[in-house]
Amino acid sequence: MSARQQRQLIEAAFLPHACKCRASPEGLLTIYVCDAVSDAVLLEVSGVSTAALVNWDAIDKFATDLQRNLKGDEQRERSAG
Repeated sequence: MSARQQRQLIEAAFLPHACKCRASPEGLLTIYVCDAVSDAVLLEVSGVSTAALVNWDAIDKFATDLQRNLKGDEQRERSAG
C-alpha cells in the first residue's frame, strides 16, 4: 500500500472532522485531526511509522484507537467546561 493510500484512508476515517497527514522522508507520519468548522487542532500524533500501516485492518485499528483518544479528550473538555 502506498503512502498516499495510507494517508487517504486515515484522513477518511475521521470524517466529519478534518484530518491532515504529513509524511516525512523517513517514513513517519504526523496526523492532525481538526474541527471541520474552526480548523482548531483537536488531536496531533507524530512519529507514526508507515511500515506498521500495511493494510486496511492495521489502518482501521490505528484509526479506531485514535478516535477513542479523541472522544475521551472531547468528553473531558465538556465535563471541565
